[in-house]
Amino acid sequence: MVRNEIFIISCFIYFASFSVLASSMVFATLLVSCCSSLKIRARPLVSNSPFLSIWNAPTELCTERTGVQLDMKFFSLIGSTLKTSIGQNITLFYPDRLGYYPYKNEVTGEAFNGGLPQLSLLENHLKKAKEDIQFYIPSDEQFGLAVIDWENWRPVWIRNWGSKDIYRQESIELVQQRDLSLSEAEARTIAKMEFEAAAKSIMLESLKLGIEMKPNRLWGYYLYPDCYNYDYKQNPHNYTGTCLDIEIERNNELNWLWEKSTALYPSVYLETALRSSRNAQLFVRNRVQEAIRISYVSNSTHPLPVFVYTRPVFTDVYEEYLSQDDLVNTIGESAALGASGIVIWGDMNLTMMFFSQNTCRALDNYLRKTLTPYLINVTMAARICSQVLCQDSGACARKKWNSSDYLHLNPENIVIQMTKDGKYTLQGQPAFQDLQTFIEKFDCHCYEGHSCEPRADINDIHYLHVCISEDICIQISSNSLSNIEASEEKILSNRTVFSFTSQSKVTPTHTEIEDFPSTFGNNKLNITIAEYNTDTAATRYDLEANDTRTFSCSSSYTIRMFNLFCLILILRTLIQVTHESENILFPGFV
Repeated sequence: MVRNEIFIISCFIYFASFSVLASSMVFATLLVSCCSSLKIRARPLVSNSPFLSIWNAPTELCTERTGVQLDMKFFSLIGSTLKTSIGQNITLFYPDRLGYYPYKNEVTGEAFNGGLPQLSLLENHLKKAKEDIQFYIPSDEQFGLAVIDWENWRPVWIRNWGSKDIYRQESIELVQQRDLSLSEAEARTIAKMEFEAAAKSIMLESLKLGIEMKPNRLWGYYLYPDCYNYDYKQNPHNYTGTCLDIEIERNNELNWLWEKSTALYPSVYLETALRSSRNAQLFVRNRVQEAIRISYVSNSTHPLPVFVYTRPVFTDVYEEYLSQDDLVNTIGESAALGASGIVIWGDMNLTMMFFSQNTCRALDNYLRKTLTPYLINVTMAARICSQVLCQDSGACARKKWNSSDYLHLNPENIVIQMTKDGKYTLQGQPAFQDLQTFIEKFDCHCYEGHSCEPRADINDIHYLHVCISEDICIQISSNSLSNIEASEEKILSNRTVFSFTSQSKVTPTHTEIEDFPSTFGNNKLNITIAEYNTDTAATRYDLEANDTRTFSCSSSYTIRMFNLFCLILILRTLIQVTHESENILFPGFV
C-alpha cells in the first residue's frame, strides 16, 4: 500500500515537473524564434543570381524577317509569346492556350466555353489543359516560369467593374431564371457565391494541374496580385501610389490562390502619363511591395518568388521606348524592393514594328545603348550586395521599403563601356564607401534553406569576386579595397546632384568605345528639378541626401548580442519556473 502511494506521488511529481518543463520549453522555443529570426527570401531560380532579367517577346521575327540579330545574352531566360513557340523556359498561357477558359466578348456579349465560370465544364477544361501543358512544356526536367494570363474576369466579385460588369449582371440573370420569386438582392447574393466559387475552382484546379505535371516550373497568374492604384491621372499632383486598405483586404480574400501558387507575377506597365516622373516611382513601388507582402502570406519561412512584368515601351505609345529614368522607376524599384526578377514582355502589337529593318535596328540600338547597360548595372550591384551582405546566401532589399535607395553602381568609381565589337566591360571597382552604403541602406534576406549571417562590418570583407558573365567581373582584395580613395564628402554630402542621360527615342551612334553612366542612386530621394533636352531628354535631379544611419537587428553583431540577452532571459525564466514548481510540489523545502 505504501509503495503504491509512493508510486502515485512520484508519478504526480514527474508529470507536474514535465508539464512545467514542457511549458517552459514551448516558451523558450517561441522566444528563441522571435529573437533570432531573420528575413527569408525565395531561393533564386538561377544559382547566385539574386535578380534575374527575363525576356518574353516575339523578337525572333527581327532575325527571321529582317536579318537583324538582337543581342539577348544578358537575359537569363528568353521566351517568345508566339503560339507556335514550345519548349521555352518561360511559357505564357493565354486564354486560348490552356484548356477551355470561359469568357465573354465584353463588346458583343458573345460567350466562349460557357461564358461564365459557373457554366464551364471543369472536367472537359482540365482534360484539354493537360494536353496543352504537355504541348507547350514537353520536358519534365526543364526549370523555368509558367504564367497563366487570364484577364477577362476577376475571381473577386466586386472587382468586376466597368466593362467586366457583364459577368455580374449575367450571373444574376442566371439565378433569376432558375427562381423567379427571388428579389434582386437575393439573386445578387446567390450569384456572387456561385460566381466566386466557380472562379476559384477553375483557377485553383488549373494551377494544381500545372504544378502536378511540371513541378520544376514556377506557376502563377499574371497580374496577381494587383492593388488598383491607377488614380495617377485623376489626382496627379497629390498621387501617393498607396494600395488602398480595401484592396489589400480583397487581396487577402485570395489567400486560397497565394497558398497554391509557386510564384507571383505583378505588373508595372507604364503609360506616357507616368513618363520620367515621381508618380511612376510611387506607382511601381507600392505595387511591388504589395506583392512582396503577399509572398509571405502562405508561409513566412517559405516565401514565394516575385517576378515583376514590365514593358520596353509605353502601353499607349508602342514606338516610344522607356528612358533610363523609367527603367530606374520600374526595374530599379523592383530590384531594390527584393523581387526575384523582372520579365520584359512584348506582344504582337510590338511585333508589328519588326516588319522593317529600321524598326529592328532601333530596337537593337535601344537594347545596346540603354536597356542592356542598365541591366548590367542593376544585376552587378545586386550580386555585389548579395556577396557583401549575405556571402552569396541571400539577396538584398531596402531597409526602408518606401525610401529611394537603389542597387546601383557608383558612376564615380565604375564605368560600363561597350567596345567596337559590341562587348561590354566594367572599368574601375567599388570603393570602401560604396560597400558601406549597401550595408547601411539594405538588409540581407537569406535564401530559404540556406544558413547565412548578415554582415555588419565592412572590415570583415577580405575578398570580393563577382561575375555576371565571362567578360564582366569585379574582383578586389581587402588590400586593394583599402587603397581606393573615396572621401565621405564625395559620396555622402548633404545635397548631391547626379545627371542621367535618358534617350527614349534612340538614334544610332558609331563611336569605338562608349561609356554608360552607371546611375548610382542610393541617395536619390526627391525629384525637384526636371529639365528636358529636346533631343536626349536629359534629366538633372536635385537630390536631398538622407544621411540618417539606421542599424537594424539584421546586423550580425546586434543579432549576437540580442540572442545572448534572450538566452539569459530564457535561463532566468527556466530557473524561476523550476523554483516555483518546487515550492508547489514541496512546500516545506526551500
